[in-house]
Amino acid sequence: MKNNYKILRERYRSTPGKIIPSGDHIVTLSHDQLQTNDDKDTNVLRKHQLTADEHSRLRWLKIATNDLDRAGDEMVIEGVVTTHFERNPQFLWQHGMTNEPVHTIGRIRKLVKTPNALYALADYASAYESPLAERIFNMDEAGLLPANSIGFRPLEWEPNSKGGIRFTKWELIECSKVELPCNPYAIDDGTPRNGKSLSVAEAAVMIGN
Repeated sequence: MKNNYKILRERYRSTPGKIIPSGDHIVTLSHDQLQTNDDKDTNVLRKHQLTADEHSRLRWLKIATNDLDRAGDEMVIEGVVTTHFERNPQFLWQHGMTNEPVHTIGRIRKLVKTPNALYALADYASAYESPLAERIFNMDEAGLLPANSIGFRPLEWEPNSKGGIRFTKWELIECSKVELPCNPYAIDDGTPRNGKSLSVAEAAVMIGN
């Protein structure tokens, strides 16, 4: 498929859960995925351990997977490019698509790739820095907001067998905590609570330090 952004915008114009900004260079997907780790992911994630105390505002998020999403599209995890993201690792609320004056609720400290998913270690802003972040953090802590999503710029893609698009190379722009994702598998599964050891998003392949 010719890498034509106009084709992408037309395809997603009426697709629920897909957000297409007006610019020519960004396509934002609300991922939605709801699956547990398979053996390959689990083996990779267990290679590293990190403990958070009860006051920690660090949370591991599953932000993308290689599963088919509700629009029939797929992300190739190995194809993610993070160079620019690492310079400005934004953690947002709802892709910045609400009436809030500022949508940043924290920053991403680390990215981790497993064979099937991309994880992010999010550091929530304090209540003093952002009342919005405090509200989202408390709901996340209570297990009420397990879903995550990404904003990305497509670089290379091809049609898949399901009538959708397989993004083989893509630039990560931001990741968000969301209420209703498009990919039903970008759901936190094993986020630490009250000082328990992290059971997800520890991997052999780490991006950045």
